[in-house]
Amino acid sequence: MQPLFPSIDPRAAAVLAGLEARSRKEQEELEVLRAAGGTALRERAGSFMLDVGPEAGLLLNTLVRVAGARTVVEIGGSVGYSTVWLAEAVRATGGRLYSIEVDRHKRDEQRAHLVAAGLESYVELTGREAPDLVPSLTAPVDLVLLDHWKELYVRDFDACWPALRPGGVIVADNVLVPQKNAEVIARYRRHISTLPDAQSHLIAVGDGLELTTKREHVRVDGVSHRPGL
Repeated sequence: MQPLFPSIDPRAAAVLAGLEARSRKEQEELEVLRAAGGTALRERAGSFMLDVGPEAGLLLNTLVRVAGARTVVEIGGSVGYSTVWLAEAVRATGGRLYSIEVDRHKRDEQRAHLVAAGLESYVELTGREAPDLVPSLTAPVDLVLLDHWKELYVRDFDACWPALRPGGVIVADNVLVPQKNAEVIARYRRHISTLPDAQSHLIAVGDGLELTTKREHVRVDGVSHRPGL
């Protein structure tokens, strides 16, 4: 039986391996800061990769491929770890990735990693935030990754939801870990649970991913109905 998709490009694999090694070192430093308590972790958080990890990266890559996603939005690209996973997949689908990273220095690192992976032509890097960027996209959005400040998840989910095609998916990272985000994540999950055309599922991959799909309209006797209405 043929694999679901061919092996990841060697150049992309090399970039990911280097970033994973960097992430392991950063995790050790993060543990020290967490143990120390206080405000040091929050103050330093912006300097860390805070990446999704290899299991979540592979899942994101697979979701893009299986869905044939052509318009993908990443909110919180950091230095490019998940960006490389997503870009490698949109190259296969003939699509384009719009990656939002507001930190200019991190965007510079993103760009360098995409160049090294041979994927820069498939990605638009931007500092524009989701409420500004997403409404300007001409094509319906197929997949969104939320992986930035958790306090902004609801705002940016709402910015993306109207542009998401039926059958599209919004993936939120860090739903289970770290525990300090439990309250704000609970608010996010309550928010999406109120949407009649949303179907959501939590999976224990990486730090926990919430997959929220926009359900298709159902036609009954020639009339279009939203699920739940």
